[in-house]
Amino acid sequence: MRKFALIPAYKPNENLIYFVQSLEKRGIEVVVVDDGSGEEYFPLFSQLEKNSKAKIIRFYINQGKGAALKEGLFYLNKIEDDFVVITLDADGQHSLKDAVYLLEKSIENEDILILGSREQTKDSPIRSKIGNYITKKVFSISTGVDIEDTQTGMRVFHKSLIPELLNISGERYEYEMNMLLDFAKKGMKIKEYPIETIYINDNEESHFDTVKDSVRIYSQIIKFCGSSLLSFIVDFLVYSIGLLISGNILFSNAFARIISLHFNFFINKRFVFEEGEKSRLRGKEYLKYLGLAAFIFVMNTLILRGIVETFRINAYIAKILTEVILFTLSYLVQKKLVFSKVQQKQERLLNI
Repeated sequence: MRKFALIPAYKPNENLIYFVQSLEKRGIEVVVVDDGSGEEYFPLFSQLEKNSKAKIIRFYINQGKGAALKEGLFYLNKIEDDFVVITLDADGQHSLKDAVYLLEKSIENEDILILGSREQTKDSPIRSKIGNYITKKVFSISTGVDIEDTQTGMRVFHKSLIPELLNISGERYEYEMNMLLDFAKKGMKIKEYPIETIYINDNEESHFDTVKDSVRIYSQIIKFCGSSLLSFIVDFLVYSIGLLISGNILFSNAFARIISLHFNFFINKRFVFEEGEKSRLRGKEYLKYLGLAAFIFVMNTLILRGIVETFRINAYIAKILTEVILFTLSYLVQKKLVFSKVQQKQERLLNI
């Protein structure tokens, strides 16, 4: 099976040339996307072309890391052979040893997005420690999925996942967060392996804009949480109207769930993940969503009727209690069973 390294590069230094050569010596084919580094970097990329077999894709203006990654994925998606891909940063913060190791793991786990997870130590830059900690916690609370390193640029996947990755929104650093949100939302598998933590000159080589790029990243999480809140409001309003008209809890709850689940699906698709009006509604994705919604509806109805009939609680208050119970249950199931840290650590030990 062929192995590719995809490297988005914005104003890199000469170490990129040696890194690419080292990858090629290990049998890894390299695609480098010059993200509008400018004329002064033309000699470096020309030297890279002369001294390696790397495919160079050029942007003449800076478009962002997400745009560069997707341009590389678009190129790779045209290759018919079977292969796996690893994305790497161009600033020298990823080791060759880890890249080779994770590519081998991806061959064994074709349907899984693999992350190279950096451990924050006392020597890590303060801004990296704080940024990673906050993002990790916010992501966990908003999705129910625990990921140790949400900001890692070392990600590995089989070619079969490329169409999914090309449909994810984001042109700059937010693209990598959107990727994790999209996979978490759809219940797609994510697995972490520990990698070496390398920060060069206190991470000065990074082109991450602390303010602008943080806003992009957190705005996506806020939209994701907001869509859930809006869906709850729609659900409760429709339920209340149905109950006033019919007086039937089962009918009102069923009607409210049908409206709110479609509302949630389309608002996530159009505004949270910004797939737009023209994107096609994929049947498989929609059926999965309906299946999950049907299960939640059955549980919702049973709990709602149980609260009303057993405890004689007002039907409107019972509806709110039911949603809180289901939200908590869903979160705990994902946290403790589906994405258990203990299970992930055991898998790491078994596979190292």
